[in-house]
Amino acid sequence: MLPVASLLILVPLIFAAVTFFTKTKEQAAGLGFLGSLVTLGLTLYAYLNFDSSTAAMQFFESTKWIPSLGANYTVGIDGISMPLILLNAIVIPFLILYSWKEDREAPNRFYGLILTMQAAVIGVFVSLDFLVFYIFWELTLIPLFFMVNIWGGEKRAHASYKFFIYTHVASLVMLLGIFGLFYASWQQTGVPTFDIRQLVAQFQFIGSGLVRDAIFLSIIFGFLAKLPTFPFHSWLPDAYTEAPTAGSVLFILLKIGGYGLFRISLPMLPNTGSPHLMIMMLGFLGSFSILYGALLALRQKDLKRMIAYSSLSHMGYVVLGSAGLVALSVSGAMFQQFSHGLIMSILFMSAGAIQSSTGTRIINNLGGLAKKMPKLTVIMMLGFMASLGLPGLTGFIAEFLVLTFSFANLPGFVLLALLAIVITAGYHLWAMQRAMFGVYNEKLGDVRDINSLQVFSMAVIALLVLYFGWNPNPVLNMMTTNSEAIVSLAAALGV
Repeated sequence: MLPVASLLILVPLIFAAVTFFTKTKEQAAGLGFLGSLVTLGLTLYAYLNFDSSTAAMQFFESTKWIPSLGANYTVGIDGISMPLILLNAIVIPFLILYSWKEDREAPNRFYGLILTMQAAVIGVFVSLDFLVFYIFWELTLIPLFFMVNIWGGEKRAHASYKFFIYTHVASLVMLLGIFGLFYASWQQTGVPTFDIRQLVAQFQFIGSGLVRDAIFLSIIFGFLAKLPTFPFHSWLPDAYTEAPTAGSVLFILLKIGGYGLFRISLPMLPNTGSPHLMIMMLGFLGSFSILYGALLALRQKDLKRMIAYSSLSHMGYVVLGSAGLVALSVSGAMFQQFSHGLIMSILFMSAGAIQSSTGTRIINNLGGLAKKMPKLTVIMMLGFMASLGLPGLTGFIAEFLVLTFSFANLPGFVLLALLAIVITAGYHLWAMQRAMFGVYNEKLGDVRDINSLQVFSMAVIALLVLYFGWNPNPVLNMMTTNSEAIVSLAAALGV
């Protein structure tokens, strides 16, 4: 069988390496687009040959790497990783098309870093060995750092270093937890291994509940900081805002924090020393992030910064649904990652188009843009409606599943999250009304609508938001199969 999992890493990496040596913008963009199309083709092959009825690992590959440490190159795809790989493979080609006509320095590095980022993120999604997982995890820092630092806004240096230091420190704490799990397992079995599934299964046999809690908290800290969730989110608004449009979208596609929750933390949670305390902690962090992010978004004057805080709010649903530990609440959390990637890509592309055309993102300095930018207005309106949870769009599916099925176990936290629904609708409608409707601000001068490539790119993603809003089953079914496997483990242990 075709080694799909490995090819999904190698293809964008190879195209990235070649793109770095191109001489013109057209060569760089063309090669980057071609690489992303090949990756999309491989992803569609994997998706069409994927069996959604089983939680077993598919497209499995394993090769010995460092036998003395039990480290192997082991990769595979299941219902947790497949939707996120699909998300990345779909958005990246349209992100390159969106950026095609933009003039910037060093386009070869720009498009090369996009493909490097894609390879690193997919590497995280398919890795089944902790050492390989961590290498790809850290590799994602590099393209994002340079994307912000080279092509970002006025405060790009501050934002890029803050992102790098903050998330790297969190990753080092996570690494300590991984090594703690590795040595505890080695001591128990006498056989070293970095296999994620074996170490997670061996976690329950660590004698001390305090040690289990310490390992669990150190690992999940890395995931929550990368997600991010309150109170580990302070890098997010600066990084998302100062990044170029492509960089902001790449941040949105960085779903490795939520992925880590589903792949590693949730299977470990029932075997911690204090499982109910851990559930309460996650429930609080999730619900408070939803409300806190919405309140911060409401008070923003910068459109892009408002969208950044909106992203923080929406990531709270991932944590809350995970803490609900019901099959459909966990499925909703997984679907929120997929939905969020599509919706926020549209919103950040919209904010980037407005800034490029008007020279500003300050909401009060805009106004009446629908008269000058009707194409953008239609697509942006659909994105905003999806973000606030309008039925028939993907945002509603995810939030409905999380709130409805988490209520049985976490009613207080769900009620806290419900307070954010009105606020979320408020800041979306308020921003849309002030920026796009009303009297046109003549000080903006000659404003032009988005170009044909941008229309096409954003419209396709918008249509996917609509399609999966009406028919989520093509990705939700595989998520539910795996979430049932996760929840059954917790139920068996009485959690």
